[in-house]
Amino acid sequence: MKKLFLEVSMKKLFFVIVISTVFAVLPLLAQEAQASNGNGSLYYVKVPILKIYPHSMGYVVTYQVGTYGTEVNTVYLPDEWFTPKESKGIVINMRSAMGAPNMTVYYRDGAFDHVKLYIRENRGDRSWGYMPLQTNLDDKFSDVTDVPLKFLAATDKKAESDQ
Repeated sequence: MKKLFLEVSMKKLFFVIVISTVFAVLPLLAQEAQASNGNGSLYYVKVPILKIYPHSMGYVVTYQVGTYGTEVNTVYLPDEWFTPKESKGIVINMRSAMGAPNMTVYYRDGAFDHVKLYIRENRGDRSWGYMPLQTNLDDKFSDVTDVPLKFLAATDKKAESDQ
């Protein structure tokens, strides 16, 4: 009887070990498959938009950066990015009560992937600006391929280097 009990216990123990091993290995295989599919690691940076200027070639966006939002940068986003063919950009129109306008930039494996603009639907909102018609920004919009990582202010970069 004791031998039978020991045999059954060993079988149960073996079964538990096999099942545990399978559950431990499956996530590792899934992660490896995900990386090989080109999905890679995706992360984002969200910054508040100060002004967004519509232009015939795209959007000019000024945004705040830094720990206290003390620095302002500008980015030029071509219209082509916001087409289904390119799909590098998405515009999400917000009503006034839905929060402050912002830009979320997504990076995959350290390289630019796409951008989402959360902007006010009402073009009369203070977040919208207007460029004079004669403003020539052809050189700013030509050959734009990404949104560079200029989200940290000079004071933040200095603080990082001190650590």
